Amino acid sequence: MTTPEVVIGDDGIVRVDYGSTGVVTLDLVKAELVARQRLAPGAQVLMVILRGVWRVDVDAAAFISSAEWCAATGASGMVVESSLGNMAMRVFELYHRPSYPFRICGTEDDALEWLAQYVPSRQQVRRQR
Repeated sequence: MTTPEVVIGDDGIVRVDYGSTGVVTLDLVKAELVARQRLAPGAQVLMVILRGVWRVDVDAAAFISSAEWCAATGASGMVVESSLGNMAMRVFELYHRPSYPFRICGTEDDALEWLAQYVPSRQQVRRQR
């Protein structure tokens, strides 16, 4: 995979799918950030799907906790379905926990339910314009 798939849903949540990528690298997370910034400015609420991930590079983990990344992220629900993916996210959480709300979820439905609290309502968005 050269870049993760990044789309924004009608619910305002940005979905980032790393597909069968085994290792999340610094190049991949930088590509994700560029794609996200093209979709929408400001801090975004993310559902990151990491089905095939079993490791996050140290440089990638450090970048995901950097000021640049944190400024572009309102909350992040990380969907992992394997024990290796779960372990990778637990290591990330232990050593590089970001300042934005972050949760490891077992399913997309769990992630969406948790992330809903961080998405501004359509009425709030209209008032801000």
